[in-house]
Amino acid sequence: MSVTNQNKKFEKWAMPILVRLQKIILLEHFEPLKIEFGCKSKHAHAECQISYPYQSITFRYSKECLDDFIKDPKEVLPVLVHEMCHPLTDPLYDKAVARFSGNKEIEDERERLTDHIANIVLRNKLI
Repeated sequence: MSVTNQNKKFEKWAMPILVRLQKIILLEHFEPLKIEFGCKSKHAHAECQISYPYQSITFRYSKECLDDFIKDPKEVLPVLVHEMCHPLTDPLYDKAVARFSGNKEIEDERERLTDHIANIVLRNKLI
């Protein structure tokens, strides 16, 4: 996928926010923190890939996320916060999925927990 000036503008805007979130939610030991265009999941607005045991984070965004940014960057802020909360919830999710067959129920709970953590950051205006 080609990177346009809009992509560069988005990444320049988003990276300092991601770094700040990384500090707020105590994920500074995750290095490097990268940002890339193109989600691996076709239905994702954005996604956060966490690498274990190396503890790196790659934030990926879709064309839809980029379009939302072009319309109003404030609309994308909750997406960044939500995705940066996944390193907190994904280890539990990975273990639960490995042991239980109700993946949909576990995934729903993971997303609920991730949203809850993201709302703590947003409502307290930490970002």
